[in-house]
Amino acid sequence: MPQVPLELTDYIIDFLYKDARTLASCAVVCRAWTPASRFHLFRSIVLQDHTFTSSFQRLLRLSPDLGYYVRELTIAKFVTASEVFVPAKPPTPSINDALPEVFRQLPHLRSLTLAHMDLKSVTDLSALHHPTLSSLSLSYCQFADFADLVDLANAFPRLADLAIAGLTWVSESRPPTPRAIPSLRRLALGRDTDSERLFDWFVAAGLHESVTHLEARCASERDTDLVGPFVKLAGPVLRELDLDWSFTGDKTIGLPVTMSLAGCAALDSLRLQFPIHYSTTLPWVVALLETIDSAAAAAAAAVVSASPHSAPCSAPATVRTLAFEVRLLGSVDALDWDGLNKVLTTAPSYRALDAFRIGVNLWPGVHKDVAEVEGVVRERLAPLEKKGILRFGNL
Repeated sequence: MPQVPLELTDYIIDFLYKDARTLASCAVVCRAWTPASRFHLFRSIVLQDHTFTSSFQRLLRLSPDLGYYVRELTIAKFVTASEVFVPAKPPTPSINDALPEVFRQLPHLRSLTLAHMDLKSVTDLSALHHPTLSSLSLSYCQFADFADLVDLANAFPRLADLAIAGLTWVSESRPPTPRAIPSLRRLALGRDTDSERLFDWFVAAGLHESVTHLEARCASERDTDLVGPFVKLAGPVLRELDLDWSFTGDKTIGLPVTMSLAGCAALDSLRLQFPIHYSTTLPWVVALLETIDSAAAAAAAAVVSASPHSAPCSAPATVRTLAFEVRLLGSVDALDWDGLNKVLTTAPSYRALDAFRIGVNLWPGVHKDVAEVEGVVRERLAPLEKKGILRFGNL
């Protein structure tokens, strides 16, 4: 029987990347198949309780080379029904105690996700130092002190992607030591990140000088009071902005004075996520888009002031991609379509716009189907439809 080239068997095994059972079988067929199989089997590890963690630790002790395959590690702590209703078992080693040991055995780790973790018992989070980790996601974790959160971020010198949501801490007794993270490019702020301490840390660490992709959620004016000033600081380097605008309650939702894109002269991509409730109007959408124009005017004024004897230069084009993701519960007429057409067809900051994507998620109670909504949107945005840049989709 002729031998199959290793390049071909590796290529075939790559197609099994989602089939853990078949990959496990391939890994024991022969030594030649083992590396490609392990590459997919151990690339992403999820530890959800003490049993998973203890088993993974034992596996690494028996076969330390397996740690070299791990690129993504997710640790999530959940309380199961059995833990609630069954009498308490003898204490087991905390998953937090195992973190430093696990880290030392994963030399090529790139991504770490900690979700619903109680980290108050970890005395020194800086001990989790890892030289190759570039992506960190923290979701609803608890810290003993705010400074511990800062220490954890400082432990990763190549951090390029930071996502946080719902973080809490018991005290703020220890002064944090913010350090610059020059490699950071993406900052994602999810739910419950309305803490002044967080934004004070971002500014003290100079994140506004490096972040080119910002995701933020604004559900109240307090949120915009925090996010708005940071957007202003990050504006000169910001290229992608994703705003989840979840304001509710008022019939007319305007733009708070603290939120503006006037400093975002380099903005290339803008995505807005928002709901449309019953009996609401959303003048904030057009108002926000109009603020980018003042950035263009400021850029032109800066050119003129720098060279007073030269001819005035037109402001540089900015936004190329615009996206709306709408959760539709009310009427699409809540949007100011005439104002939207005007700003997107006449404002200098949108003259390079080559894609406007609108995605709609129809909530129960909307008496239209997706096709009807699409027809209304295309009719309201006829000038953009004529230019061929309008894209419509169902979320």
